[in-house]
Amino acid sequence: RDGIAWALVMAAGTPRKNTSLRPSAEEPAPFSASTWDRLPEAATSSLASNLGIPDLKQCWQTSPRWQRSLWSPYMESELWNRDLGKLRGMTWRVLLLEGLNPKASQDFSASLRAPCPYDGVIRRDLARTLPKEELFREKDGKGQQSLFRILRALAVHLWDIGYVQSLNFVVATLIVVLSEESEDVIFRCAQALLFRHSLADFYRPRFPKLGVTVWQFDRIVEAFLPDVHAVLEVNGVTAEYYAMQWFLTLFASDLPQRTVHRIWDRFLIAGWQVVVQVGLALLKQVADVLQSLDACETLTFLKKFVRMRRFEPEVLLADAMQFEVSHQMLSALEAAYSWEKSDAEPKLVLRREGKLFWEVRRVQTEQRHIDEAPKRISQAAQANLLPFLLHNLDTGETTILEEEWNTYFRHWGMTLNASWRQRPRLSLCTRPKAPLLSVAATGWKGDNVRPFVHWERFD
Repeated sequence: RDGIAWALVMAAGTPRKNTSLRPSAEEPAPFSASTWDRLPEAATSSLASNLGIPDLKQCWQTSPRWQRSLWSPYMESELWNRDLGKLRGMTWRVLLLEGLNPKASQDFSASLRAPCPYDGVIRRDLARTLPKEELFREKDGKGQQSLFRILRALAVHLWDIGYVQSLNFVVATLIVVLSEESEDVIFRCAQALLFRHSLADFYRPRFPKLGVTVWQFDRIVEAFLPDVHAVLEVNGVTAEYYAMQWFLTLFASDLPQRTVHRIWDRFLIAGWQVVVQVGLALLKQVADVLQSLDACETLTFLKKFVRMRRFEPEVLLADAMQFEVSHQMLSALEAAYSWEKSDAEPKLVLRREGKLFWEVRRVQTEQRHIDEAPKRISQAAQANLLPFLLHNLDTGETTILEEEWNTYFRHWGMTLNASWRQRPRLSLCTRPKAPLLSVAATGWKGDNVRPFVHWERFD
């Protein structure tokens, strides 16, 4: 209270008459909500600058009227620049729930009582969700039970989405950070995260947002990391293969929670540009390695490297900020995704004249055959490997059906033609009595084939 008293006096401008500036130990100052409400709004910045974080936290809890105006300008800056530790949960809650109706608490209770067709699927995913985190290690422990109830409530409440794998990692991350909050608050935060940042569109039937996002990312990699893009193009690899989980889980399924928390700190403030910047930073750090790999090695490496390497959170974020990705850039690329199909395809073009200038323009698509292509372009680039990848949903490992791939390549691999559009849907089984994996090629972009791989689980 001593620090708060000084801050109130300095913020308000003049002390009360016949009162000591510092309250005595025998007579504590009653800093109630009405005390805060009498302060002018102009005092906000002065008050924040004269308080440390612990005192600021106490003040924030006192008056709902001052919560956003006092907390946001100061704490968003703190959250962006450093790890707030235990104060992170309170800051995330403010950023997610500010201005929203608390009615979601009633929705949570009602959803828990309603029948849910996804109970079995959710329970099977509990043990696979952040198993290294102490909160989720114990089978049917507090963490897993909380995760089950919140995922179940979301599946009931969001009837058009239900439950989709990847949501478990997103909700589990919220539970770790908001561990001191009640489950209904975490439920409300999960809803806010899904809708305030358009994450819900990644999980809707046919994954409408995911196809756009991976296409955007390919264009951005081409512009900002041309050498990396050239290697990936040579080996027939697109973001559809290695980056989908990054976007579906906001890196929570691949990076350690300590790193994920710092990425989400900035994501909750700045939005999707942060996710794209971090993705570019990850690829930049392995650019030299990719140069030495063949097609199969590239596929295997890209699927594993994020989990196998150590990335210091602050170093990774510093690298990410070097890429000047903006919301305007992402919006322009999203608009270009739906351009009328033609022989020209959208391309992000960068130009630096002191500062970065960019534009999205149409570039003529080259219709090349193997005999016309430069020797450096491998035949793997002409026949995409994606439909021949086998993903084990229990272990997370991805392997290539080499015999099927070689047979396909002998018959179809010489040119890209209409046969791609006619190839059958593949239904594969990872092992006897294991869940089936469905691989579908959809989302064609004109004659320049870009298959979108949709992973489904059938139990």
